Amino acid sequence: MYCHQCGESISENSRFCSQCGAKVDAQDHNGSQRQFRSEEAHSQHWRRGIRRFLPALIPAFSLVIVGGGLAYTYFHEHGINEEVMSLKVKAEETALDGDYKNAQEMLLQAKSKRPGYTVLEQNLDGVSQAIQYEETLAAVSELIKKTEFEEALKEIASLKEKLKANQSPLFHPLQEEIKQKETTIKIGMVKQQLNDLTTVDQLAGKLSILSSFPEKEASAIKTEILNKIVSISVKEAEEELVNKQFSAASSTLDKGLQYAVNDDKLLALKERVRQEKEAFEKAEQQRLEQAMEAAAQEDLNNRTAAVDVKEFTAEVDEYGDLYFRGSIENIATASISSITIHYRISDEGGKTIDEGSTSVYPYELQPGETGTFEDVYYGVHQDVIVDIDNITWYLN
Repeated sequence: MYCHQCGESISENSRFCSQCGAKVDAQDHNGSQRQFRSEEAHSQHWRRGIRRFLPALIPAFSLVIVGGGLAYTYFHEHGINEEVMSLKVKAEETALDGDYKNAQEMLLQAKSKRPGYTVLEQNLDGVSQAIQYEETLAAVSELIKKTEFEEALKEIASLKEKLKANQSPLFHPLQEEIKQKETTIKIGMVKQQLNDLTTVDQLAGKLSILSSFPEKEASAIKTEILNKIVSISVKEAEEELVNKQFSAASSTLDKGLQYAVNDDKLLALKERVRQEKEAFEKAEQQRLEQAMEAAAQEDLNNRTAAVDVKEFTAEVDEYGDLYFRGSIENIATASISSITIHYRISDEGGKTIDEGSTSVYPYELQPGETGTFEDVYYGVHQDVIVDIDNITWYLN
């Protein structure tokens, strides 16, 4: 029973509250008694219900807790597995593209999440091996830069032997790179030999070698060889023309045209050979006829002093090749043709290195007209002096 004034518990027969002194109402006392008994009965009923269901609730709660833990563990591990597999697949694709460094990083990241995964270990071993091979190819590139082609070929041969034992697609990008390096080395070796090749036949042999290489890689060196074939053919033909060997000059040019097909210089010179032969024969006849003419003195001047050199320059380029060019004027009273410049190349001490000749273009000059000439001498590798010793021409 409780005090209606302060709520303090009081004994059943008390008339006053021991806490606040308020008088206890008998009616309230009886009501409180009934309320207390009702509440007490409800409390006992609730406790009996709890005691009855408690044995079943404890396993249920335990099952919920354990199940939740297992579910969390399952989904957590499943997420890690998916992440590891995703990294593995990306690493494999990246490695097949030849990006072994990034593939290695992905595999290491996956391994940190699943340290005992055997497949990751195997993939890492393969990628690490590929990276070592890449380093070998990088060393080969350095040897190529230094033009140490023989040593580079040895490294390539050794690497190819190692790759024979493993045909995994992982190494396919390396095999393609090896092919490219081999092509670069062989082209480099051909280029290195060019300065020592002085005949059309020698150069044609190198063209035959280059024909087995991809056009993209071999195009530049092929062009260089063809240019040299043209240069040699022109020089030989002009020397033969000087000696009036017209048939030999024509054959020389035909040989060059077998390789430098439809080359403008060779075709122009071939036409010149034909014209010069005709001109020579005609000039010979004319000289016989004109010998009897009164204009002998003028003819002599035209034959001996018809050309004036207006400009002449010579320089050695960074590759050691000598280039020179110039221009002349026809100061005769008649047209002249087949003008040939005879020159001598000397070192700075005056010692003759070589002699040669080159032709003036256009083939024919009218009085007062100017023509140009140019030539190249390969592999001089020093400062030189170029002198024009003589100029010859045909008087038309």
